[in-house]
Parts: sequence; structure tokens; C-alpha cells
Amino acid sequence: MKFAFGAGGTGGHIVPALALAAELRSQGHDCILIGNATSMEERLATQHGLPFFPIKIQKLYRSLKPQNLLFPLFLAGSIVKSRKILRDEHIDGVVTTGGFVAGPVAIAAISQKVPCFLHESNSFPGLTTKHLAKHLQRTYISFEESRKYLPKANLKNFGIPILKSANDTQFSFKSLGLSDDKPTLLISGGSQGSLAINSAVSSIISVLLGDGWQILWQTGRLSYKQFYDQHNGREGLYIFDFDSELSSMMKKADLAITRAGAMTIAELEAASLPAVLIPLPTAAENHQYYNARAQKDKGVAELLVQSELSPQTLLTAIKDLDREKLHNNMLRLPENMASEQIVKDILSFFKETTC
Repeated sequence: MKFAFGAGGTGGHIVPALALAAELRSQGHDCILIGNATSMEERLATQHGLPFFPIKIQKLYRSLKPQNLLFPLFLAGSIVKSRKILRDEHIDGVVTTGGFVAGPVAIAAISQKVPCFLHESNSFPGLTTKHLAKHLQRTYISFEESRKYLPKANLKNFGIPILKSANDTQFSFKSLGLSDDKPTLLISGGSQGSLAINSAVSSIISVLLGDGWQILWQTGRLSYKQFYDQHNGREGLYIFDFDSELSSMMKKADLAITRAGAMTIAELEAASLPAVLIPLPTAAENHQYYNARAQKDKGVAELLVQSELSPQTLLTAIKDLDREKLHNNMLRLPENMASEQIVKDILSFFKETTC
């Protein structure tokens, strides 16, 4: 069978698509990815050997912006282009993973009666998911809280698909000039970085190092030079803008300070890594706050809203956190088998319809 994926915009939408495509391909199925040209999704699809087909679509801004005037034009054009791709490539099924890129691909599938499936990573579904879910064969959610927002959809919860790494057991902090035996704090505001988190960390880094932590600090690229120039050379600190070994670092670390994007949460769970979650307040529909609150309710993380973030509140959150309790709760979570379970369910749909 041949499947088309509609995904793009952010890693939180693209990575689940890549993970599901990898699982389908491992079982002998063909996959392509549809997304914006010269984009993150095109770059990642190419890296993973996934045939890429470009469309031109932009997000719909919630505030009044001139760009919104072009949205209907781009949407119509991308639906027409997606229909042609699905027809020319003889696609049997479409899988989308939320976000504005998913919309035209899903609409094209619905209009051509091609079975369509959607995965939503966030606890608070986005606009695309809320409008399309009830028209799809299956909608896969990642948090039970999502059910109340999608009352008419055919829902199943298997979690968030993540890419599997074969190098985790070989990774050592010694390669970064650190020790494999000291308590390790991982700090990450994402690939772009968070000035708010970085500024708070910068003010207390001497205290943290003095308390016995060694620190992996992903500043993100935007403010890397500023904080690198201030702190590079400190013993027990590895400061970087981006590192492809971040998921391996998570599996070796003892505590994380991160944003609360869906992919970050899935990776934290896969690594059984407790965290202080600081949601991005400008995230669409405040979905990171809902993600973080769901993790706090599960007893695997602490929540610190950015409006209350300061060097002192961050230090207090780190010191007061019951790391052992959160880690034990993490260990009780089921292993991430989302890719395998979702693909099994998708393929079962086709078996049922041909019987």
C-alpha cells in the first residue's frame, strides 16, 4: 500500500509523521510526505529518505494580520495540488499530524474519498484538528484530556510517535567533557531557545554548579553567543545551541528544565526524565500550558508558568522537587509503542473494509 503524509511547520508535527512513516516502511509500505517547499519538513523528509511533494500553504493567524488575506488563495491552491498528488501517486491512505499543512492534504483526501487519519500530539487540539476530526476514519490523540474537545470524532489514544535511536546506550557525557557519575541537569528552551529561561538560568548557574549539578545547557541559536561568552569554560558545564544527541542526553540526565511542547514531553517520557516544565505562553491556544498541566497531574513533572519565572522561583522549583518520586512515576508509564500501535490500527481499518 502507499500512504501520503501531510505534516509541517514545527518538529512537533513533523517528527510523529516521520516516525509513523518509518514504521509503515519497515512493514513494506511506501510513503511520501506533502508539505511546504524549502521548509523544515522538506529538509527532514530528505534526511530520512522520504519522497517529498511541495505545496504552498501558510498558517491562519489568530490576530488581524494582512497575511490572512492570502490564506483562502493558498488554501484553495494547495487543496487542488494535493488532490493531484494523491491521484497521480495512487495513494491508498492519508495520514496527517495536525498543524496548518495538514489541512489541505486532509481536505483533498476527504474530497476524493481516500481514507484519512489524523494524529494530534497536543492535549488541546489545534484549529485544523477540531474542524477535521469528525470527518476522518480515525483521530489519534495523545492525552485523555483531548476527548472533551473532540466529541464527535472516532478517537483512540496511543500516545505520541517518536523516532527511535540506536545510539543511546553508546552515549557518554565524557564525550562532552563531563562525568558519567554526577547528577546532571538538562536545560532546553528548544532549537530557537528561550531568552526567559536562559536569563533565569544564567543568574543561578553558579549556585547550581556549587550544589553539585553538572549542566547541559541548550541555549538555542538566537542567544547562544550571549550566554556562551558569559559562561563558557566553567567546569561542569556544556553549553550549546543545538546537538543531534539531545535525546541521548535526556536518557542519561537526572532532571530537565524545558518547554512543554508535545514532542518534548514524549521524549521526556521515553527517557523517564522528570522535569520542571515552563510552557511557552505564546504557543497557539496556550496548548503548552495544558500539556504541562497534564504531566503535573500524572505526577511526572512540575509546572512553572513563565509569568512566575525568576531566578529564585526556578531555583526553588529545582531544590523542592521530589526527583525520586517523579522518576518512579515515570517508570510506571507504559513504554512508548505509539508508532507500532497506530500503524497496526490504520492497517486494521483497511483489512476491515476489504472483508
